Amino acid sequence: MICAVASFSVSRADEETRQVQEELRKRHLFFRDIDGKPSPEYSLALKQYQQRQGFAQTGRADDMTLYSLGIGEPPSPAEGAGDLPDMPVLKSDAAVHDDTRPQAPPVPTNAQNAGDVAKADIHSFLRRYFDACESPNPDDELAFYADKIEYFDHGVVDRPYIKNELAVYYQRWPTRKYTLGDSLRVIRTGNNTIAKIRVNFQVASTEHNRKAGGRTDDTFNLAKRGDSL
Repeated sequence: MICAVASFSVSRADEETRQVQEELRKRHLFFRDIDGKPSPEYSLALKQYQQRQGFAQTGRADDMTLYSLGIGEPPSPAEGAGDLPDMPVLKSDAAVHDDTRPQAPPVPTNAQNAGDVAKADIHSFLRRYFDACESPNPDDELAFYADKIEYFDHGVVDRPYIKNELAVYYQRWPTRKYTLGDSLRVIRTGNNTIAKIRVNFQVASTEHNRKAGGRTDDTFNLAKRGDSL
């Protein structure tokens, strides 16, 4: 009887891992065989998913992560809210993995170099960007993007591609709220000006009675465009 129970526990654990692998593959994060076996690639994919969701990046399929993936029971209140939807929450969650796309964005030219822009001005620019992200009109957000950018996990894409992605995302989450943290970091290397900032987000759809929230660490490569960025 003890052996039967022990064997059943191992079987359940493998089935749970297999389900997690399948859900991570749907989100274009796990590309190895669906075999129910933990691996470094499996742990890395979990960490990437947890980062997108604003969870602790443990690389383990804890209760919060399992529920977010549509597996298992809602976590207890002590572990976090149990109302995470089983659908893309961040723009990067719906990324389509395409190895044919360039993975590095164009480097700003000397004329586009934003190296002399003050940190306070960069923070103000990012605040305006996130204000635009809350607008019901996708064109307000689209206006901040260059002609070609590395868009989250989608690879390098153009503005028409981004406009289509925004239309879908805005329909999924009509209400969006972003709060910037104070820990803005600006890294200047050659013609690249990289800004990193933590963002708290809340998204919701009243019509479908769903909502989600968390924190993300966002990275922006900034370039001058006329008198702006």
